[in-house]
Amino acid sequence: MARAFYDLPPMTTLVAFEAAARHGSFKTAAAELNVTPGAVSHQIKALEGELGVALFERVHRGVILTEDGQDLFTSVQGAFSAMSRSLSQIKRADTERAITVAATTAVSALWLTPRITAFWRERPDIRVNQVVSDTRVEGSGWDLIIEYGLAKGRAGESRELFTDVLVPVASPEFAANRPVPELAALAAMPLIHLTAQNQDWTTWKRWFAGLGYEGSLARGTKVNNYMIALQAACDGVGVVLGWKRLVAPMLEDGSLVAFGGYALPAPSSFYISRGAKAEARGSVDLLEQWLLK
Repeated sequence: MARAFYDLPPMTTLVAFEAAARHGSFKTAAAELNVTPGAVSHQIKALEGELGVALFERVHRGVILTEDGQDLFTSVQGAFSAMSRSLSQIKRADTERAITVAATTAVSALWLTPRITAFWRERPDIRVNQVVSDTRVEGSGWDLIIEYGLAKGRAGESRELFTDVLVPVASPEFAANRPVPELAALAAMPLIHLTAQNQDWTTWKRWFAGLGYEGSLARGTKVNNYMIALQAACDGVGVVLGWKRLVAPMLEDGSLVAFGGYALPAPSSFYISRGAKAEARGSVDLLEQWLLK
């Protein structure tokens, strides 16, 4: 018990005493502490009773400190000021330390970075760094990580961020020169296949199977990075499987268009997970809540 260890009176009595001494008034101290003047007077009497000395002299327009009261006020105010400075430094250090967010190239470029930019506009005091990797990120060098699918070992600290829908997308020029295809015709078109090391991403084969098509697929073009796959589609190379929420900026600016009218809900969701060392950081809470909104 801190009170017993330091041989202190109840903290409520010291708080009431400091406010009354600073204002020279029980009434003004009561207004600051959101209590009644009688409650402040009660706390002061309890403190004087424990110390065995008078701390205030009651005068017509308020109270003035006795010699013992002035000595105590100097000590209490100094202690409270020191605690205030320490707490401010701790809070400032929390916001000054950069938050590190890990994500894939596609998630970072298409979804995360615009939201971090918006976060900066509201909280310029909080720095945010990004770790971009298209393979599973291990270790503790991040505070938050965004991943597709609930990563093994992170279930207890993960929250669902958003779900998505998979649709074929292509350049406007590519789509304009071709009629809206049936599934079999789409399967025979130039397809851009993603062969990323992370096998969680849905492939064309899985997508077609989800819609009930089990036939052969065009070999098309293979790339190992989703941003390159999207760029190839923008350049008219072929059709790429679009994560509709991720590629929304490219659909909005007309770089890509939905092609064929087919859609399949993604089998999993995107999740945000906290790093083991991020639990006690208020700035991480702020950014996580911002992204979840």
